[in-house]
Parts: sequence; C-alpha cells; structure tokens
Amino acid sequence: MGKIARRLHCEYVIRFEDDGKFYFLLETRSGYEEHFARCGWYIVSQTDFNSRLTIGMGLYESGNLAGFMYRLDSGSEDEARFWNNILVFTFFNDFRKAFFPLDNRFQGFFRLDGSLCLYLYDYCPVRRNDKITFEGKKVSNAVWRFKSGEQTDLFVKLFSIAASRIRAIQENRHRAVLVPVPASTREKHRTRYEAFCRKLSADMGVADGYGAITVAYDRAQFKGTHGNGDRTANLEFHPERFRGKCVLLVDDVLTTGATFIALRRKLIAHGAKFVIGMFLAKTIAFEDERKDLSINDYTNPTTSK
Repeated sequence: MGKIARRLHCEYVIRFEDDGKFYFLLETRSGYEEHFARCGWYIVSQTDFNSRLTIGMGLYESGNLAGFMYRLDSGSEDEARFWNNILVFTFFNDFRKAFFPLDNRFQGFFRLDGSLCLYLYDYCPVRRNDKITFEGKKVSNAVWRFKSGEQTDLFVKLFSIAASRIRAIQENRHRAVLVPVPASTREKHRTRYEAFCRKLSADMGVADGYGAITVAYDRAQFKGTHGNGDRTANLEFHPERFRGKCVLLVDDVLTTGATFIALRRKLIAHGAKFVIGMFLAKTIAFEDERKDLSINDYTNPTTSK
C-alpha cells in the first residue's frame, strides 16, 4: 500500500475493508486511475463529489487489510477522519453505486460427480420472479452482463479475489489451466469468454485454456432443467491443452450440473488430472422444483483460507 501512497501526489483518503473492497475520496485530476490499475485495483464505480473531488469504490486483491490511509495538505487527523466519515456515510448505509453484487468470497462449496465446485451467488431464474429479492435482481443483472461479455474486468476481479482464498486452487496453480464451459454458439462463446479467460488466467497466475474445448458447430441452447441431449456432441477437445493438469472449469450458472458432469468426464477421459468447478452463480432450488435438481450442497471449511 505504501507504493500507491508514494505515487499519488494529491489529497486523498482511501478506506480498506477486509472483504476485498476499498473506498476513496480524492482529487479528480491526480492520475489516480492509472496508479490504481498498476496496483491491480479495480474501480467499480465513481462519481464527482464536488468540483474538485471524486468519490468511489472498488475491489483489491489483498483482502486482509482494514483501515484507512490519507494524505492531506493540512496533515490534520481530524480532517482525515472527517473525509473517512464521508465514505462511511456514503457507502455503509445501504447505499449502492453499482447494480451488481460485489461479494467476492465463494459462498457455496459442494461436490458434483466427485469434483469440488464453488459458486459466488445464489441465482433466482427469471421464471421465478415471484421469489426474487432486491439482491437477487443484482445477481440476475450480473448473470445477464456476464453472458453478454460485458463488465469483463469486474467479473475477472471478483473471481480472482475469490479464488485467491481457496487453498485447493492456490496449491495447484503451477499445474492449473482455466477452461470455460462452452456457450451454445461459437460467437457467444467468443464474446463471453475470450477476453475473460485471458485476463482471469493472467490475474490468477494459471494457464489460459480458452481453446482447450472448442465449439465445432452451433447448437440450440440448453435451458435450466430442460434439454437432455448430448451436451458435448458439438464440442472438440484438445488434450494437449489440459493433459496432466488441474482444470478450473468456469461457467456462468449451474442448475442441474448435467453439463458440468458431462464435460468433467470427457476432460478426465482425455487426460486431465482433476477438475474444479467455478461458477458465477448457482440456481436456487425452490421446494416445488427440488426434484428436478441433482446438486447436493455441503460446507467444507478446510478448502477455504
């Protein structure tokens, strides 16, 4: 953190939370965006506080720090506390600048076909709008944006921070490859995953496996609990990209787990060492639909740092 303090030649207060979020109030014309980017900090939202200052929030990797740092011309601790109180008032009273979920810890751990799987958010599908909450609407927005290939840098940072807390992933980074679950068409697959995989693999320090599974021809989309066809029929596997490696199989939403299971078995058959699933969200299993779902959740505290 000392590096950013030396680079920022302006008045500022930056507040850090141990959940991987940071909040800032600083002089607008200070080149702070470039400095933040060099530190690997991602700005989620920002706006003019007044004619001189910008206020905003973002995500950072080192989520074990809490407190605030400042540089003010007056050098006054009282003024620093006043600026910090502005951040507290703005961001800690149910106020949200971005209509996205920003929690960056995997909240769910479960086994599927013998593989560890992790997900960030609970997802309420559109067909169950009668059950959706305000937070659920944020998750729905995130899922839609992810599928559309939008806000890539935000999703990269959320996954990267969450993965940095998982021992099973960190211990296997040297032999891990990030492989996306293919979308239904070649164009959707490219839009959704090409930049995402390139950036996330670089952030995590693992191999980019975007081309490990390719879409040979477009197919109809498998929707939720419907569609029982062969989910790998239109796919081509390239074992040289993942043979002997830990495959981090990433996807947007997990519902029944049928696609994940089919891909996992193909990957293992083609030489993958083992597979870990990472998902943006998992569909909520409502009581009246539970018979259609095959996922059994379990909590395993030993896998998380």
